Parts: sequence; structure tokens; C-alpha cells
Amino acid sequence: MHLNLADVYAEAGDKAGAEAIYEKALKKYKKSKKVWSAYELYKLRVREEDGAEAIYKRALQSLSRHKHPEFIIKSALGAYDMNYIDRGRRLFEEFLSVNPKRNDIWHVYLDKEIKMGHINEARSLFDRMTVMKINPKNMKTIFKKYLNFESKYGTKETQENVKQKAKDYVNSLL
Repeated sequence: MHLNLADVYAEAGDKAGAEAIYEKALKKYKKSKKVWSAYELYKLRVREEDGAEAIYKRALQSLSRHKHPEFIIKSALGAYDMNYIDRGRRLFEEFLSVNPKRNDIWHVYLDKEIKMGHINEARSLFDRMTVMKINPKNMKTIFKKYLNFESKYGTKETQENVKQKAKDYVNSLL
């Protein structure tokens, strides 16, 4: 109910009213990642990146550790959606630097870059993923996705490059 009321204030252009409702919701639901995420996205929507960063840091202090990954990913995706691409990348990179084996997050990051049309960045992410030490089943999925990506956005040369990387990987297992 608080979030809906805050949205009503935001749509009416009452910034102070919306922020007061968000703050009241945070006092009542301090452990809710949904409330923190909504407030952070509101700050991005009204073009207050510094305010969003402050909310993000406060949220990480208030939320329990097991809620951090989902909150961070939602924050990163929200930043992309609000056209704060650098912020979204930074959040993904910070998370993956601490949790490099989270393949699910690598794929979310990669899919968002592809969806946004950032082909060179996506290619760079694929290259980083193909040199990670992960099990062969997951690596097969990565190479398959990489080849599909190159067949859609690349050239014959880039497709052959991916095939060669896959062969090199298989040879390294033998």
C-alpha cells in the first residue's frame, strides 16, 4: 500500500510527498528488498543518481546478506532500464568480482547487454566467460550461446573464432 501511494504522489509530481511515503515505508519495512528497490528506482526515475546511490548503500547495510544478490541484480537491471548504463555495469562488475562463479548472474548481465544492443561489450563478456574455470556442461552452454550470438551479430570470421575457442577448450580438457 505504501508503494502504491508513493507512486500516486510521484505521478502527481509531488516529490516531497513521494519521498516522505518511501521513508515511512522504509521505517516500517526496513528488511524488505522490495521497498528498498522501489525507492532506489524512484530516485533514478527522477534523475537523482546520487540519491539512488545513497539508498543503495543504506539498503546493503539494512538487508540481510542472503538478500544482497537479488537486490543488487534488481538495482543493476533498473539502472539499465532508466538509461544509467554505466551504473548498471558497475553494479554487475562489483558483484561478479566478489562472486565470479555465479554463472546465472553472468548470463543476466550478458543478456541485458545484448538486449541494449551493446555488441562489443557483450562480445567482451563472452570472451571473459570462456576463460573462466567452470564445469564443462556450463561451458558448453556458454559456447553455444556465444556461437548463436555471433551468427546473429557477427561475421563468418567471428563465428570461426568462437569455434576455435571451443576446440581449444575441449583440447585443454584432454
